[in-house]
Amino acid sequence: MNNLLKTYKFSNFRVVKGNGCYLYTSDKRKLLDFSAGVAVNSLGYNHLVVRKSLQDQVKTGITHLSGSQMHEFKTKLSKLLSENSNKGDVFFSNSGAESIEAALKIARNYGSKKGKDEIIAMTSSFHGRTIGALSVGSNKKYKSDIGPVPGKVKFCKFNDVSHLKKLVNKKTVAIIIEFVQGDGGINICSKNFAKTIKEICKNKKILLIGDEIQGGIGRTGKIFAYKHYGVNPDIITSAKGLGSGIPIGATIVKKEISKNISIGFHGSTFGGGMLQTRVAYNVFKTINKKSFLNKVINNGNLLSKLLNQLKSKHEIFIKEVRSKGLMAAIEFKNNHDALKLYNKIAKDGLVTTLIQGNTIRITPPLVIEKKDLIKGIEIISTNLE
Repeated sequence: MNNLLKTYKFSNFRVVKGNGCYLYTSDKRKLLDFSAGVAVNSLGYNHLVVRKSLQDQVKTGITHLSGSQMHEFKTKLSKLLSENSNKGDVFFSNSGAESIEAALKIARNYGSKKGKDEIIAMTSSFHGRTIGALSVGSNKKYKSDIGPVPGKVKFCKFNDVSHLKKLVNKKTVAIIIEFVQGDGGINICSKNFAKTIKEICKNKKILLIGDEIQGGIGRTGKIFAYKHYGVNPDIITSAKGLGSGIPIGATIVKKEISKNISIGFHGSTFGGGMLQTRVAYNVFKTINKKSFLNKVINNGNLLSKLLNQLKSKHEIFIKEVRSKGLMAAIEFKNNHDALKLYNKIAKDGLVTTLIQGNTIRITPPLVIEKKDLIKGIEIISTNLE
C-alpha cells in the first residue's frame, strides 16, 4: 500500500543500490538492466564520473541558483552542446518533455512572424506527456480523456516520402522527428526519408526539429542520432542520457532563430542548475570520445547479431527485431506472447520495458560489456523455449 498516483504499473520489488549494469533489490536479488531507466542511465550505476561530479558540487555548498545567475558549468555545457551540434544557443530545462515544449514554443514564435503555424509530426512518435508535447505525439492512448490538445499538427506516415510531400504547405512552420523512434517501437528513419526532409526544409524554409531525447548522447553510436543522416536540425532537443540519472533537458537553437528570442520569453526554475550542468558536462565529455562511441558501435553490432539469431531460433513468436547501436526492439506476433515473456524474464533477473503491447525495448547502459549482452539475450531465449 502506498500513496503514489497510479500512473505506472509499479514493480513488485524495491531497488536499493546499483553498480555497472546491475541493480540490487531489498530481497537480495541481482538484476541485469536492459532498460537503464528507459535510456537514462547512460553510464550505468555508481559510475566514477557521475559520483565525483556530485561530490565536487556538494563541496561548493550550492546545488541551485536562479536561471539568470551565471556559473561555470552552465557556460561550459552550453558551449560543449553547441559545438557538437548545430552551433546554436542552448536553453536548459529539467526533462525531455520540457525541452520539447521549448522547441515548439520557439518554432511557433518563428512561424508567427511569417504567417506559418502548422507542424508536421510522425506516426508512431512520442515526445512527452505534457500538453504541448502530446500534440506532436501520435499515440491516441496518451491523449484520451483530457479534452483538446493544441491543434494545427498533421501526422505523416513515418518513412513515407510521398505522404510527407502531400502534407507540406505554405503554413508549415516545422517538421519534428525522432530519427530512431523510442516509444513507438525503435523504428529507424530511412536515409531517403531523412534526405527528403532535409530538401523540403531547405527549399520551403521550414524548421527541422530533431528530437534526440532518447536516441541521442551516444545511444546509437554517434553523439546524436541525426548525425547518421547528413542533416543538421534547426532545433535539437536532448535529455535522458545527458544527465545519466540527474534530471536535465536542453533545447539547442540555431542562432538565426534564437536571435529573435527576447528576455522573458521562456524560463525554467531549475533549468541549468549548478549540480545538473556539472554532471551533464562530465557525462557528455565521457561519452563523446571516439573510443567510447566505437565501443557502443561494436556492442551494437553484437546486439544486432544476437537479436537476429534470436529471431531465427524463435520465429514462431517473433515478428521482427530492430536495432541501432544500443537501442533495440523485439516485436512479437501477438501481445500475449510479449507480455508473458516480459514477466518471465523479469522474474529471471532481466529488466526491460514493454511498449506498444507487443514489443520489448532494449536500451542498456552504454557501458555494458559483451558478456552481459550475451547473458541478457540468453535469458530471453531460454524463456521462449
